[in-house]
Amino acid sequence: MVREAKAMRLSIKPIRTCIVCRKSETPSQLLRVNCIDGVVTPVQGRKSQGRGAWLHPKCGYVAIERKAFKWAFKLDEVPDVTQFKKFITELLTEMDAKDMKLK
Repeated sequence: MVREAKAMRLSIKPIRTCIVCRKSETPSQLLRVNCIDGVVTPVQGRKSQGRGAWLHPKCGYVAIERKAFKWAFKLDEVPDVTQFKKFITELLTEMDAKDMKLK
């Protein structure tokens, strides 16, 4: 019985849901962002402070348009997304460059 419980704990993988498209993925396929002092910032690594939200990198612009961060972080006002917008632009440009090399 104890072995079965231990085996189950080892096989359980964390699953997160994108705040835009609502698809469930492993954390390695999603981007985590935090809202600190009203500014949406991407999280590098696993540790971060405060409430976080998960989304696909390609869903970043849609999240900004829909003001999804306001609801994800349970805020009264729309947070500042300029830092996040700059990060997502660089990330998507980098991803496109990698795709071009593969072709």
